[in-house]
Amino acid sequence: MAFVSDICLVLEGTYPYVTGGVSSWVHGVIKSLPEFNFSLLVILPDVEYAAEKKYEIPDNVSEIHEVFIHDYQIQTIKSDKARRREGFQIIQKFLDGFFKNDFSHFPELVKCLGSDNPMLSDHDIFYSRESWDIMMARYLEDETDVPFNEMVWNFRFSLIPILKILRCKIPRARLYHAVSTGYAGIAASVALVKHPWSSIILTEHGIYTNERRIEIAQMNWLFDEYASNERPDHEQSFFKKWWNALFKSYSSIIYNMADQIITLYEGNRTLQISDGADPEKCILIPNGISVDNDEFKTRKGLSTKDKVVIALVGRVVQIKDIKTFIQASKILISKDTRIECWVIGPTDEEPEYFGDCVIMQSLLGITESFIFKGRVNMKDYYPDIDILVLTSISEAMPLVILEAHAYGIPTVATDVGACHEMLNGQNEQDRELGPSGIVTEIAAPEATAKAIYSLIESDEFYEQCSLSGWKRLVQFYDIDNVYAEYRNVYRRNL
Repeated sequence: MAFVSDICLVLEGTYPYVTGGVSSWVHGVIKSLPEFNFSLLVILPDVEYAAEKKYEIPDNVSEIHEVFIHDYQIQTIKSDKARRREGFQIIQKFLDGFFKNDFSHFPELVKCLGSDNPMLSDHDIFYSRESWDIMMARYLEDETDVPFNEMVWNFRFSLIPILKILRCKIPRARLYHAVSTGYAGIAASVALVKHPWSSIILTEHGIYTNERRIEIAQMNWLFDEYASNERPDHEQSFFKKWWNALFKSYSSIIYNMADQIITLYEGNRTLQISDGADPEKCILIPNGISVDNDEFKTRKGLSTKDKVVIALVGRVVQIKDIKTFIQASKILISKDTRIECWVIGPTDEEPEYFGDCVIMQSLLGITESFIFKGRVNMKDYYPDIDILVLTSISEAMPLVILEAHAYGIPTVATDVGACHEMLNGQNEQDRELGPSGIVTEIAAPEATAKAIYSLIESDEFYEQCSLSGWKRLVQFYDIDNVYAEYRNVYRRNL
Protein backbone atom coordinates (compact mmCIF):
# COMPACT_ATOMS: atom_id res chain seq x y z
CA MET A 1 0.00 0.00 0.00
CA ALA A 2 1.21 3.52 -0.83
CA PHE A 3 2.57 5.70 1.94
CA VAL A 4 -0.07 7.81 3.73
CA SER A 5 1.05 11.13 5.22
CA ASP A 6 -0.73 12.77 8.13
CA ILE A 7 -1.46 16.01 6.29
CA CYS A 8 -1.30 16.96 2.62
CA LEU A 9 -1.03 20.72 2.16
CA VAL A 10 -2.73 21.72 -1.09
CA LEU A 11 -1.12 24.90 -2.41
CA GLU A 12 -1.71 27.13 -5.41
CA GLY A 13 1.15 29.24 -6.76
CA THR A 14 3.00 29.47 -3.46
CA TYR A 15 5.31 27.33 -1.32
CA PRO A 16 7.98 26.16 -1.91
CA TYR A 17 8.56 27.80 -5.30
CA VAL A 18 7.30 31.34 -4.62
CA THR A 19 8.20 33.58 -1.69
CA GLY A 20 5.65 35.68 0.15
CA GLY A 21 3.48 35.83 3.24
CA VAL A 22 1.50 32.65 2.59
CA SER A 23 4.65 30.67 1.72
CA SER A 24 6.39 31.87 4.89
CA TRP A 25 3.32 30.86 6.90
CA VAL A 26 3.28 27.37 5.33
CA HIS A 27 7.00 26.90 6.02
CA GLY A 28 6.50 27.97 9.62
CA VAL A 29 3.58 25.60 10.21
CA ILE A 30 5.53 22.60 8.88
CA LYS A 31 8.69 23.39 10.85
CA SER A 32 6.84 24.14 14.08
CA LEU A 33 4.73 20.96 14.07
CA PRO A 34 7.40 18.25 13.66
CA GLU A 35 5.16 15.57 15.15
CA PHE A 36 3.13 15.53 11.90
CA ASN A 37 4.27 14.15 8.55
CA PHE A 38 3.37 16.40 5.61
CA SER A 39 3.09 15.93 1.88
CA LEU A 40 2.62 18.78 -0.60
CA LEU A 41 0.39 19.06 -3.66
CA VAL A 42 1.50 22.22 -5.45
CA ILE A 43 -0.56 23.71 -8.29
CA LEU A 44 1.46 25.84 -10.71
CA PRO A 45 0.89 27.31 -14.20
CA ASP A 46 3.72 25.39 -15.88
CA VAL A 47 6.96 23.58 -15.22
CA GLU A 48 9.08 26.76 -15.35
CA TYR A 49 7.57 27.84 -12.02
CA ALA A 50 9.06 24.75 -10.35
CA ALA A 51 12.62 25.45 -11.50
CA GLU A 52 13.88 26.45 -8.05
CA LYS A 53 12.70 25.84 -4.51
CA LYS A 54 12.89 29.07 -2.51
CA TYR A 55 12.81 27.28 0.86
CA GLU A 56 14.79 24.46 2.41
CA ILE A 57 12.26 21.67 2.77
CA PRO A 58 11.86 20.44 6.39
CA ASP A 59 12.55 16.79 7.20
CA ASN A 60 8.89 16.10 8.04
CA VAL A 61 7.84 16.66 4.40
CA SER A 62 7.74 13.20 2.80
CA GLU A 63 6.81 14.01 -0.81
CA ILE A 64 6.02 16.87 -3.18
CA HIS A 65 3.73 16.50 -6.18
CA GLU A 66 3.26 19.30 -8.73
CA VAL A 67 0.34 19.90 -11.08
CA PHE A 68 1.01 22.17 -14.07
CA ILE A 69 -2.45 23.33 -15.06
CA HIS A 70 -1.52 25.19 -18.26
CA ASP A 71 0.73 22.45 -19.61
CA TYR A 72 -1.77 20.28 -21.40
CA GLN A 73 -1.68 18.05 -24.47
CA ILE A 74 -5.12 17.08 -25.80
CA GLN A 75 -5.26 13.42 -26.83
CA THR A 76 -7.26 12.41 -29.91
CA ILE A 77 -8.51 8.99 -28.74
CA LYS A 78 -12.30 8.57 -28.64
CA SER A 79 -14.28 6.65 -26.02
CA ASP A 80 -16.73 3.93 -27.08
CA LYS A 81 -20.30 5.11 -27.60
CA ALA A 82 -21.82 3.50 -24.50
CA ARG A 83 -19.28 5.03 -22.10
CA ARG A 84 -19.46 8.35 -23.89
CA ARG A 85 -23.26 8.40 -23.55
CA GLU A 86 -23.08 7.60 -19.84
CA GLY A 87 -20.29 10.13 -19.30
CA PHE A 88 -22.20 12.98 -20.92
CA GLN A 89 -25.29 12.11 -18.90
CA ILE A 90 -23.19 12.66 -15.76
CA ILE A 91 -21.79 15.90 -17.19
CA GLN A 92 -25.29 17.16 -17.96
CA LYS A 93 -26.57 16.24 -14.50
CA PHE A 94 -23.65 18.09 -12.90
CA LEU A 95 -24.18 21.17 -15.08
CA ASP A 96 -27.92 21.25 -14.38
CA GLY A 97 -27.10 21.57 -10.70
CA PHE A 98 -24.01 23.74 -11.22
CA PHE A 99 -25.96 26.66 -12.66
CA LYS A 100 -28.34 26.48 -9.68
CA ASN A 101 -25.48 26.47 -7.14
CA ASP A 102 -26.09 22.79 -6.43
CA PHE A 103 -22.79 20.88 -6.43
CA SER A 104 -24.04 17.60 -5.01
CA HIS A 105 -23.08 15.76 -8.22
CA PHE A 106 -19.42 16.79 -7.97
CA PRO A 107 -18.32 13.32 -6.71
CA GLU A 108 -19.92 11.71 -9.78
CA LEU A 109 -18.07 14.19 -12.02
CA VAL A 110 -14.75 13.26 -10.37
CA LYS A 111 -15.39 9.56 -10.91
CA CYS A 112 -16.44 10.21 -14.52
CA LEU A 113 -13.44 12.32 -15.56
CA GLY A 114 -10.80 11.73 -12.89
CA SER A 115 -10.38 7.97 -12.75
CA ASP A 116 -7.46 6.07 -14.27
CA ASN A 117 -9.89 5.00 -17.00
CA PRO A 118 -12.18 8.04 -17.47
CA MET A 119 -15.50 7.67 -19.22
CA LEU A 120 -14.75 10.59 -21.53
CA SER A 121 -11.54 11.19 -23.44
CA ASP A 122 -10.04 14.58 -24.26
CA HIS A 123 -11.45 14.26 -27.76
CA ASP A 124 -14.94 13.65 -26.37
CA ILE A 125 -14.76 16.68 -24.08
CA PHE A 126 -13.31 19.17 -26.54
CA TYR A 127 -14.41 18.02 -30.01
CA SER A 128 -17.45 15.73 -29.82
CA ARG A 129 -20.95 16.61 -31.00
CA GLU A 130 -22.26 16.02 -27.47
CA SER A 131 -19.87 18.62 -26.06
CA TRP A 132 -20.81 21.05 -28.82
CA ASP A 133 -24.52 20.58 -28.05
CA ILE A 134 -23.97 21.28 -24.35
CA MET A 135 -22.14 24.52 -25.13
CA MET A 136 -24.77 25.58 -27.66
CA ALA A 137 -27.62 24.90 -25.22
CA ARG A 138 -25.89 26.98 -22.56
CA TYR A 139 -25.21 29.76 -25.06
CA LEU A 140 -28.88 29.94 -26.07
CA GLU A 141 -30.03 29.81 -22.45
CA ASP A 142 -27.82 32.79 -21.55
CA GLU A 143 -29.47 34.83 -24.32
CA THR A 144 -26.30 36.78 -24.92
CA ASP A 145 -25.11 38.63 -27.99
CA VAL A 146 -21.45 37.68 -27.54
CA PRO A 147 -20.01 35.56 -30.38
CA PHE A 148 -20.42 31.82 -29.90
CA ASN A 149 -16.77 31.17 -30.77
CA GLU A 150 -15.79 33.29 -27.71
CA MET A 151 -17.97 31.04 -25.56
CA VAL A 152 -16.21 27.96 -26.98
CA TRP A 153 -12.71 29.25 -26.27
CA ASN A 154 -13.53 30.46 -22.77
CA PHE A 155 -15.17 27.11 -22.01
CA ARG A 156 -12.11 25.20 -23.18
CA PHE A 157 -9.65 27.49 -21.42
CA SER A 158 -11.54 27.16 -18.13
CA LEU A 159 -11.84 23.38 -18.41
CA ILE A 160 -8.17 22.52 -19.04
CA PRO A 161 -6.95 23.34 -15.49
CA ILE A 162 -9.84 21.39 -13.97
CA LEU A 163 -9.07 18.32 -16.09
CA LYS A 164 -5.43 18.50 -15.06
CA ILE A 165 -6.47 18.55 -11.40
CA LEU A 166 -9.04 15.78 -11.82
CA ARG A 167 -6.42 13.52 -13.38
CA CYS A 168 -3.35 14.39 -11.34
CA LYS A 169 -1.60 12.06 -8.89
CA ILE A 170 -2.71 13.10 -5.42
CA PRO A 171 -0.63 12.11 -2.37
CA ARG A 172 -2.51 9.84 0.02
CA ALA A 173 -3.15 11.57 3.33
CA ARG A 174 -5.41 11.35 6.34
CA LEU A 175 -6.14 15.07 6.16
CA TYR A 176 -6.06 17.47 3.20
CA HIS A 177 -5.41 21.08 4.16
CA ALA A 178 -6.16 23.49 1.30
CA VAL A 179 -4.51 26.88 1.74
CA SER A 180 -6.99 28.64 -0.55
CA THR A 181 -10.14 27.90 -2.47
CA GLY A 182 -9.84 28.12 -6.28
CA TYR A 183 -7.82 25.34 -7.89
CA ALA A 184 -6.35 24.27 -4.54
CA GLY A 185 -9.86 23.91 -3.15
CA ILE A 186 -10.93 21.84 -6.14
CA ALA A 187 -7.86 19.60 -5.77
CA ALA A 188 -8.59 18.99 -2.07
CA SER A 189 -12.22 18.22 -2.92
CA VAL A 190 -11.10 15.76 -5.61
CA ALA A 191 -8.78 14.15 -3.05
CA LEU A 192 -11.70 13.60 -0.67
CA VAL A 193 -13.73 11.89 -3.41
CA LYS A 194 -10.81 9.64 -4.33
CA HIS A 195 -9.87 8.96 -0.68
CA PRO A 196 -13.20 9.11 1.19
CA TRP A 197 -11.60 7.91 4.44
CA SER A 198 -9.79 11.28 4.70
CA SER A 199 -11.04 14.75 5.64
CA ILE A 200 -10.55 18.37 4.53
CA ILE A 201 -9.85 21.67 6.23
CA LEU A 202 -9.50 25.01 4.47
CA THR A 203 -7.52 28.10 5.41
CA GLU A 204 -8.17 31.31 3.46
CA HIS A 205 -5.62 34.03 4.15
CA GLY A 206 -7.30 36.30 1.62
CA ILE A 207 -10.70 35.63 0.08
CA TYR A 208 -9.81 33.99 -3.23
CA THR A 209 -12.88 35.20 -5.11
CA ASN A 210 -12.11 38.82 -4.18
CA GLU A 211 -8.53 38.51 -5.41
CA ARG A 212 -9.63 36.92 -8.69
CA ARG A 213 -12.28 39.64 -9.11
CA ILE A 214 -9.54 42.27 -9.07
CA GLU A 215 -7.48 40.33 -11.62
CA ILE A 216 -10.48 39.68 -13.88
CA ALA A 217 -11.41 43.37 -13.87
CA GLN A 218 -7.97 44.05 -15.41
CA MET A 219 -8.16 41.33 -18.09
CA ASN A 220 -8.16 43.24 -21.36
CA TRP A 221 -7.94 40.11 -23.50
CA LEU A 222 -11.45 38.94 -22.59
CA PHE A 223 -14.11 39.75 -25.20
CA ASP A 224 -16.05 42.82 -24.13
CA GLU A 225 -19.42 43.45 -25.80
CA TYR A 226 -19.33 47.04 -24.50
CA ALA A 227 -15.91 47.84 -25.98
CA SER A 228 -17.32 50.07 -28.71
CA ASN A 229 -20.64 51.00 -27.03
CA GLU A 230 -21.69 52.90 -23.97
CA ARG A 231 -21.37 50.69 -20.87
CA PRO A 232 -24.24 50.74 -18.35
CA ASP A 233 -23.22 51.89 -14.87
CA HIS A 234 -21.34 49.20 -12.91
CA GLU A 235 -21.96 46.66 -15.67
CA GLN A 236 -19.27 44.08 -16.41
CA SER A 237 -18.86 42.26 -19.67
CA PHE A 238 -20.46 38.83 -20.05
CA PHE A 239 -17.19 36.92 -19.74
CA LYS A 240 -15.92 38.84 -16.73
CA LYS A 241 -19.16 37.98 -14.92
CA TRP A 242 -18.80 34.41 -16.22
CA TRP A 243 -15.27 33.96 -14.84
CA ASN A 244 -16.21 35.55 -11.49
CA ALA A 245 -19.14 33.14 -11.17
CA LEU A 246 -16.87 30.24 -12.06
CA PHE A 247 -14.34 31.00 -9.31
CA LYS A 248 -17.17 31.55 -6.83
CA SER A 249 -18.46 28.07 -7.67
CA TYR A 250 -15.02 26.61 -6.91
CA SER A 251 -15.22 28.19 -3.47
CA SER A 252 -18.72 26.81 -2.96
CA ILE A 253 -17.55 23.26 -3.64
CA ILE A 254 -14.86 23.22 -0.94
CA TYR A 255 -17.00 25.25 1.49
CA ASN A 256 -19.49 22.40 1.22
CA MET A 257 -16.95 19.56 1.49
CA ALA A 258 -14.60 20.97 4.14
CA ASP A 259 -14.94 19.86 7.76
CA GLN A 260 -13.52 23.15 9.06
CA ILE A 261 -13.05 26.56 7.43
CA ILE A 262 -10.43 28.91 8.87
CA THR A 263 -9.64 32.51 8.12
CA LEU A 264 -7.66 35.31 9.73
CA TYR A 265 -10.16 37.92 10.85
CA GLU A 266 -13.87 38.59 11.23
CA GLY A 267 -14.26 40.53 7.98
CA ASN A 268 -13.12 37.49 5.99
CA ARG A 269 -15.36 35.15 7.98
CA THR A 270 -18.35 37.36 7.14
CA LEU A 271 -17.48 37.18 3.44
CA GLN A 272 -17.13 33.39 3.59
CA ILE A 273 -20.55 33.05 5.17
CA SER A 274 -22.12 35.41 2.62
CA ASP A 275 -20.64 33.18 -0.11
CA GLY A 276 -22.32 30.11 1.35
CA ALA A 277 -19.95 28.75 4.02
CA ASP A 278 -21.63 27.13 7.01
CA PRO A 279 -21.12 29.47 10.02
CA GLU A 280 -20.74 26.42 12.27
CA LYS A 281 -17.63 25.39 10.31
CA CYS A 282 -15.98 28.81 10.31
CA ILE A 283 -13.35 29.74 12.89
CA LEU A 284 -10.73 32.47 13.24
CA ILE A 285 -7.00 31.89 13.67
CA PRO A 286 -5.02 35.11 13.03
CA ASN A 287 -1.55 35.35 11.60
CA GLY A 288 1.30 35.93 13.98
CA ILE A 289 5.06 36.28 14.23
CA SER A 290 7.71 35.28 16.72
CA VAL A 291 7.84 37.75 19.58
CA ASP A 292 11.39 38.54 20.68
CA ASN A 293 11.58 40.96 23.59
CA ASP A 294 15.20 41.71 22.73
CA GLU A 295 14.24 43.12 19.31
CA PHE A 296 11.98 45.89 20.60
CA LYS A 297 13.52 49.28 21.19
CA THR A 298 11.49 52.25 22.40
CA ARG A 299 11.16 54.67 19.47
CA LYS A 300 11.50 58.41 19.81
CA GLY A 301 9.72 60.96 17.65
CA LEU A 302 11.13 62.11 14.31
CA SER A 303 11.31 65.87 14.75
CA THR A 304 15.07 65.92 15.44
CA LYS A 305 16.18 63.26 12.95
CA ASP A 306 18.40 64.26 10.03
CA LYS A 307 16.85 61.60 7.77
CA VAL A 308 13.37 60.08 7.88
CA VAL A 309 12.91 56.74 6.07
CA ILE A 310 9.46 55.80 4.76
CA ALA A 311 9.30 52.24 3.40
CA LEU A 312 6.78 50.14 1.53
CA VAL A 313 7.63 46.47 2.07
CA GLY A 314 6.09 44.26 -0.60
CA ARG A 315 6.34 42.85 -4.09
CA VAL A 316 6.31 45.35 -6.95
CA VAL A 317 3.03 44.16 -8.44
CA GLN A 318 -0.23 45.89 -9.33
CA ILE A 319 -2.17 44.59 -6.32
CA LYS A 320 0.29 46.42 -4.02
CA ASP A 321 -0.41 49.70 -5.89
CA ILE A 322 3.19 50.94 -5.79
CA LYS A 323 2.20 53.86 -8.01
CA THR A 324 0.10 55.41 -5.24
CA PHE A 325 3.13 55.20 -2.93
CA ILE A 326 5.31 56.87 -5.58
CA GLN A 327 2.85 59.75 -5.91
CA ALA A 328 2.55 60.12 -2.13
CA SER A 329 6.34 60.09 -1.88
CA LYS A 330 6.58 62.97 -4.34
CA ILE A 331 4.30 65.04 -2.09
CA LEU A 332 6.32 64.18 1.02
CA ILE A 333 9.77 64.72 -0.52
CA SER A 334 8.67 68.11 -1.84
CA LYS A 335 7.51 69.06 1.66
CA ASP A 336 10.41 67.74 3.75
CA THR A 337 13.91 67.27 2.33
CA ARG A 338 14.81 64.87 5.17
CA ILE A 339 12.51 62.21 3.74
CA GLU A 340 13.82 59.19 1.82
CA CYS A 341 11.36 56.62 0.48
CA TRP A 342 12.10 52.95 -0.15
CA VAL A 343 10.29 50.09 -1.85
CA ILE A 344 11.64 46.83 -0.44
CA GLY A 345 10.65 43.67 -2.27
CA PRO A 346 11.15 41.66 -5.49
CA THR A 347 10.76 43.57 -8.75
CA ASP A 348 10.73 40.63 -11.18
CA GLU A 349 7.21 39.23 -10.75
CA GLU A 350 5.49 41.79 -13.02
CA PRO A 351 8.34 43.32 -15.08
CA GLU A 352 6.06 45.56 -17.14
CA TYR A 353 4.49 47.06 -14.02
CA PHE A 354 7.91 47.61 -12.45
CA GLY A 355 8.97 49.39 -15.65
CA ASP A 356 5.94 51.68 -15.39
CA CYS A 357 6.86 52.46 -11.76
CA VAL A 358 10.42 53.38 -12.73
CA ILE A 359 9.11 55.68 -15.45
CA MET A 360 6.74 57.38 -12.98
CA GLN A 361 9.58 57.78 -10.48
CA SER A 362 11.69 59.46 -13.16
CA LEU A 363 8.90 61.72 -14.46
CA LEU A 364 8.21 62.95 -10.92
CA GLY A 365 11.89 63.76 -10.45
CA ILE A 366 12.47 61.70 -7.30
CA THR A 367 15.12 59.24 -8.49
CA GLU A 368 17.55 60.25 -5.75
CA SER A 369 15.15 60.20 -2.79
CA PHE A 370 12.99 57.26 -3.90
CA ILE A 371 14.83 53.93 -4.06
CA PHE A 372 13.84 50.41 -5.13
CA LYS A 373 15.83 48.18 -2.78
CA GLY A 374 14.77 44.85 -4.30
CA ARG A 375 14.83 41.61 -2.34
CA VAL A 376 16.75 41.99 0.94
CA ASN A 377 17.10 40.49 4.41
CA MET A 378 14.51 42.56 6.25
CA LYS A 379 16.22 42.18 9.62
CA ASP A 380 18.99 44.37 8.24
CA TYR A 381 16.52 47.08 7.20
CA TYR A 382 13.77 47.31 9.82
CA PRO A 383 15.97 49.15 12.36
CA ASP A 384 16.45 51.99 9.84
CA ILE A 385 12.78 52.33 8.84
CA ASP A 386 10.80 55.07 10.59
CA ILE A 387 7.33 54.51 9.07
CA LEU A 388 5.96 51.49 7.18
CA VAL A 389 3.48 52.06 4.36
CA LEU A 390 1.10 49.70 2.55
CA THR A 391 -0.94 51.06 -0.35
CA SER A 392 -2.35 47.69 -1.42
CA ILE A 393 -5.76 47.33 -3.06
CA SER A 394 -6.11 43.86 -1.54
CA GLU A 395 -4.53 42.19 1.49
CA ALA A 396 -5.45 39.53 4.01
CA MET A 397 -3.49 39.98 7.24
CA PRO A 398 -0.13 41.44 6.18
CA LEU A 399 2.75 40.00 8.18
CA VAL A 400 4.80 43.11 7.46
CA ILE A 401 2.56 45.10 9.81
CA LEU A 402 3.28 42.62 12.60
CA GLU A 403 6.99 42.76 11.79
CA ALA A 404 6.84 46.55 11.97
CA HIS A 405 5.13 46.28 15.37
CA ALA A 406 8.02 44.10 16.55
CA TYR A 407 10.41 46.98 15.82
CA GLY A 408 8.06 49.67 17.10
CA ILE A 409 7.48 51.09 13.60
CA PRO A 410 4.13 52.90 13.13
CA THR A 411 2.25 51.97 9.95
CA VAL A 412 0.09 53.74 7.38
CA ALA A 413 -2.04 51.22 5.45
CA THR A 414 -5.05 51.16 3.17
CA ASP A 415 -8.34 49.92 4.59
CA VAL A 416 -8.10 46.41 3.15
CA GLY A 417 -8.17 42.99 4.76
CA ALA A 418 -7.35 43.03 8.46
CA CYS A 419 -5.33 46.27 8.34
CA HIS A 420 -7.92 48.26 10.29
CA GLU A 421 -8.04 45.63 13.06
CA MET A 422 -4.25 45.36 13.17
CA LEU A 423 -3.79 49.12 13.60
CA ASN A 424 -6.83 49.97 15.72
CA GLY A 425 -7.74 46.76 17.55
CA GLN A 426 -9.95 43.75 16.93
CA ASN A 427 -11.95 43.88 20.17
CA GLU A 428 -12.53 46.20 23.12
CA GLN A 429 -9.46 45.01 25.01
CA ASP A 430 -7.30 45.46 21.91
CA ARG A 431 -8.72 48.89 21.08
CA GLU A 432 -7.86 50.13 24.57
CA LEU A 433 -4.18 49.93 23.56
CA GLY A 434 -4.70 52.83 21.14
CA PRO A 435 -3.82 53.06 17.43
CA SER A 436 -0.52 51.75 16.12
CA GLY A 437 -0.86 53.63 12.86
CA ILE A 438 -3.34 55.19 10.44
CA VAL A 439 -5.75 53.61 7.94
CA THR A 440 -6.34 55.39 4.61
CA GLU A 441 -8.47 54.96 1.51
CA ILE A 442 -7.35 52.93 -1.49
CA ALA A 443 -5.60 54.78 -4.35
CA ALA A 444 -5.40 58.05 -2.42
CA PRO A 445 -1.88 59.54 -2.69
CA GLU A 446 -2.77 62.82 -0.98
CA ALA A 447 -4.46 61.09 1.97
CA THR A 448 -1.55 58.67 2.25
CA ALA A 449 0.97 61.51 2.29
CA LYS A 450 -1.09 63.42 4.87
CA ALA A 451 -1.29 60.37 7.16
CA ILE A 452 2.46 59.76 6.92
CA TYR A 453 3.25 63.40 7.65
CA SER A 454 0.98 63.44 10.71
CA LEU A 455 3.30 60.81 12.22
CA ILE A 456 6.40 62.80 11.24
CA GLU A 457 5.25 66.10 12.72
CA SER A 458 3.88 64.81 16.06
CA ASP A 459 6.48 63.15 18.27
CA GLU A 460 3.84 62.33 20.88
CA PHE A 461 1.56 60.57 18.37
CA TYR A 462 4.49 58.74 16.77
CA GLU A 463 5.76 57.41 20.12
CA GLN A 464 2.26 56.36 21.20
CA CYS A 465 1.72 54.39 17.94
CA SER A 466 5.12 52.76 18.32
CA LEU A 467 4.42 51.48 21.84
CA SER A 468 0.83 50.45 21.05
CA GLY A 469 2.01 48.30 18.14
CA TRP A 470 4.44 46.41 20.34
CA LYS A 471 1.85 45.79 23.04
CA ARG A 472 -0.71 44.65 20.42
CA LEU A 473 1.76 42.18 18.94
CA VAL A 474 2.65 40.62 22.30
CA GLN A 475 -0.95 40.25 23.46
CA PHE A 476 -2.71 39.14 20.28
CA TYR A 477 -0.30 38.00 17.55
CA ASP A 478 2.33 35.69 19.07
CA ILE A 479 3.08 32.98 16.47
CA ASP A 480 3.47 30.29 19.15
CA ASN A 481 -0.24 30.67 19.93
CA VAL A 482 -1.08 30.37 16.21
CA TYR A 483 0.87 27.11 15.85
CA ALA A 484 -0.76 25.74 19.01
CA GLU A 485 -4.20 26.41 17.53
CA TYR A 486 -3.30 24.61 14.28
CA ARG A 487 -1.91 21.69 16.28
CA ASN A 488 -5.33 21.39 17.92
CA VAL A 489 -7.15 21.71 14.58
CA TYR A 490 -5.04 18.94 13.05
CA ARG A 491 -5.59 16.64 16.00
CA ARG A 492 -9.36 17.18 15.89
CA ASN A 493 -9.58 16.39 12.17
CA LEU A 494 -7.08 13.53 11.80
